[in-house]
Amino acid sequence: MNAKELFKQFSEKHASQLPFSLHFTWWNEVVLEDWDVAVLSNGEEVFGIMPYFIRKKGPWNFISNAHFTPYCGPFLIYPEGQKTTTKIAFEHRAHRDLIEQLPSFSAYSQNFYLGFSNALAFQWKGFLETNRYTYVLSLNQSEEELWSGLRENNRKQIKKAEKEIQISATNDAVLLKEILQQSVENKIETAYFERMIAFVEKYKCGTILKATKNDQTHAVLLCVADEQSAYYLLGGNATEHKNSGAMSVLTWKAMLYFKEKGIPHFNFEGSSIESVEKYFRGFGGDLISFKRIEKLNSKSLEVAKKLKGDG
Repeated sequence: MNAKELFKQFSEKHASQLPFSLHFTWWNEVVLEDWDVAVLSNGEEVFGIMPYFIRKKGPWNFISNAHFTPYCGPFLIYPEGQKTTTKIAFEHRAHRDLIEQLPSFSAYSQNFYLGFSNALAFQWKGFLETNRYTYVLSLNQSEEELWSGLRENNRKQIKKAEKEIQISATNDAVLLKEILQQSVENKIETAYFERMIAFVEKYKCGTILKATKNDQTHAVLLCVADEQSAYYLLGGNATEHKNSGAMSVLTWKAMLYFKEKGIPHFNFEGSSIESVEKYFRGFGGDLISFKRIEKLNSKSLEVAKKLKGDG
């Protein structure tokens, strides 16, 4: 079997442990193109995977997270009964082997999943490790507790919006793309949104909502869930309705939806943009750090970045 077939086998066996963004089905059905995976096998079974997205720009090759694929990184299955020192040594060897399988790249930049803690092998190979942050909310609370955990301004927005705005499901990829473009720069093709919608519907692993008033769309939200967490994957306001409270009420409805489904956590996919961080913080989650691993391999790219003012 080739690496992708081994990745599929691994994903099927360990589906309950994997974040959705490290599962074969997401990469095969949503990312679809320009990706590959490093795989570790002992000859009998696969015990480690590391998928990655490959993007070419001019003369340079970039390895990164795929679009709307929040977390990557190595995911390992450990032998039973390991002592701490043996487990760490196992991680070092596995991570080195996965790094060695990466293709030649000009730059590497990936956000690793929240459970990843040991980046030493990456440091030893010249990668840089920095912290990023997200808010993760426990849904193992009553609705009343969740409500009381909201910032007062969020509660006011939600109460007002619930009286004026209609919430409904949507599978309109063009709408998702158009509304998102009003919030952030977005050059992703419509087909990618269609594949995300198809994934959520096929595996019944999320919710896609829109908020409307007088037949005008105010906001959209797409969330995907695995067995451990739901993820705020895509959210956007229509520019002329950004103060209507629609985004807050959509997020609140999504939180309650996943709570009812028994999903234990809601991950807000935190942002380093100060205004966005403040918005997410208002829903009462805990601030959690995760690792971003980067490496610049190309002198010409380094010079180009400096000339552009990026480095």
